Amino acid sequence: MTLTIDGRRGRLGDHEAHAWLTSVLRPAGRLDAAATGRLTAALATLASSSDMVVVDLTATRVSSPGRLAVALRAPARRLTGPERCLLLVGAPPDLVAELNRAGVPAVLADTAGIPAA
Repeated sequence: MTLTIDGRRGRLGDHEAHAWLTSVLRPAGRLDAAATGRLTAALATLASSSDMVVVDLTATRVSSPGRLAVALRAPARRLTGPERCLLLVGAPPDLVAELNRAGVPAVLADTAGIPAA
């Protein structure tokens, strides 16, 4: 059994394995225009070095769902493809609607039914 963490492919049992980097962002408070700008700047940076970026929105209040959806479109597209993903956790219904309307290629995870830690 071989597994590498430097990005070269190896073997783990009968399955291909390689290094994987997941980054997690957890903004808190009001996501206004300034906070949306900071969030998308961080996403742009992480998209170039991460396979998956998780954005946990459960502690936020989204001021403008439409503005946030449009802002997320470019970093989400950079995280589209084999073994890449933008995962949005706990997006409120109005943001989900705007993400769909804007064609943002992100995976959405609802927190309903998940017990709090």
